[in-house]
Amino acid sequence: MYPPTETSRLRAAETIKVSGMRIAGWQTLAWTLAATVLLFMVGLGNHGLWGFHEPYMGGIIREMASSGDWVVPTLNGHPYLEKPPLYYALGALACRASGSFDVFWLRLPSALLAILTVAWMSFLGWRVSSARAGGWAGFMVGTSSLFFQTGHDAVVDMALTAAVSFGLGLGYLVWVEPHYRRRWAPLFWIAVGSSFMAKSFIGPVLILLPMTLALLLKRDRPVLSTVFRPNWGMLVGLALPLTWIVLLYHRGGQNFMSEVFLRNTLGRFLQDPDLVPMTGRLGEHSNPFTYYFTHSPGSALPWVAMWGAGLWSAFPRHRRHPLSMRNLFLPLAFVVDLLLLSLSDAKRGVYLLPLMPITLLQAALWLDLGVPQHKARIERGLVAVIGFTVVVVGILGMGFPWFVLPLSGKQWIFPLIASVLGAALSALSIRLLWQRRFHAALDWVMAQWTGVLLLFLIFGVPIRDKADEMPLREPYGVALKLEQQGARVMEAHLTETQLGFASLTLRHTLPSLKTEAEIRRALEGQESVVVLADAVWCDQHPTLVKLGEELRLEASQIPKLRNRMPLILVKRPD
Repeated sequence: MYPPTETSRLRAAETIKVSGMRIAGWQTLAWTLAATVLLFMVGLGNHGLWGFHEPYMGGIIREMASSGDWVVPTLNGHPYLEKPPLYYALGALACRASGSFDVFWLRLPSALLAILTVAWMSFLGWRVSSARAGGWAGFMVGTSSLFFQTGHDAVVDMALTAAVSFGLGLGYLVWVEPHYRRRWAPLFWIAVGSSFMAKSFIGPVLILLPMTLALLLKRDRPVLSTVFRPNWGMLVGLALPLTWIVLLYHRGGQNFMSEVFLRNTLGRFLQDPDLVPMTGRLGEHSNPFTYYFTHSPGSALPWVAMWGAGLWSAFPRHRRHPLSMRNLFLPLAFVVDLLLLSLSDAKRGVYLLPLMPITLLQAALWLDLGVPQHKARIERGLVAVIGFTVVVVGILGMGFPWFVLPLSGKQWIFPLIASVLGAALSALSIRLLWQRRFHAALDWVMAQWTGVLLLFLIFGVPIRDKADEMPLREPYGVALKLEQQGARVMEAHLTETQLGFASLTLRHTLPSLKTEAEIRRALEGQESVVVLADAVWCDQHPTLVKLGEELRLEASQIPKLRNRMPLILVKRPD
């Protein structure tokens, strides 16, 4: 490859200048980062663990932090090899540093990874286009519905999203910055290795498959030779998963290897009954091929119009339109990975998360190209896209206070004030749009959406937690009180979610009762015993419930909660 000339260096430097002032980019990046820190730190610990995944993630983190075993994740003392240990290790480090297993520290890795991803998208937008493109990219990524929700959850998907976003972003820079390829290529391979440690093979595939297809389309030998030439980053990227695999094989031999590389990859992807994993269940989240095509727009709300227009803009309008990787690499990565994920039988909305940052970055680049700095005419389609976003955010800003604030006990005057303020901000955005001050209109829309999200975090989240999620944690607190009074607590066929709650509440491994005979002996013995048993399993074995005293909780009488809560079977001493 020829050495860069002075002209080419100047052109590359211009990609990170704004109106000739480099400092403007750093200011925009700093403001975006400050807003992101606020949005992802507020409300992080004001509610308990939610859903099916957060509780068992918390239980695994607690056991890793307590045992100091960084190689084999465990849940209730048993190996849990559904995912590599990257997120668990980050959570364990946070808990050990704080000396607490509070929900704030369990969720902190997700929040920090979300902030890091937003900062990276902002940097990419700034580097390849302008400071305002970086600001829009970071803000749209951080406040899109799916990303914002997952950034407040203790789940491994945020670790995968960060790694894939870095990998695809670095791959993009390899294409669009020829004179800096040797700088980006080693970091690209580190991101690939980190993506494996986040969620096994799916991470590297989501990065390498689009990169390989782009190489086949362009047949760019300089890119090929730079990316695949051995370098220090490739060694680090390979060392990360290989070190864990060697240590894992030393601990569990072929059984652990089969669990990681067969049952939890091919088994879950193909739903093969002959490859049933030890953790989780086959048949979960089984959805049709078109599932992601219909659900991906909702993941980009409220920026769905910009998201769709940005993707559409990448496709050539004429046959002679040049196939530029600057325009096509990010949409190509989204389409290819979307098709790959659609081939799997198991589908969940959160599985789309790693694909959203790059497409919202594409939307920001499209906006930056189409929106002028000053008053000027722009395409009607772009005006319609921005106008649609203003209307959507305005409706949410005016309506959401009436839904949240009365439920939190606030008088009618508070939602009225919030709604009037939302209407005023919407009117301001529409006026700026009418005056063709599109840049200012977008900034005010994003400021209004920030207020809606903060309102949700401060008032909406605790309401939902109290009404729907808090009752699910009650049985474990009851079991803890009985244990403190001298009872021995055991578990019978608890789900992963229930085991996670038990691990975090009781802080030790519970003896497992697998068969009916074991449960009968425990309940017919002389010592005081508490058995936490899955309600669905007990419904299939009604005679066992009669052997002990069932402590009925108020929430267990609600059908939608009962199947998610364990039954508390008590055998008191005679």
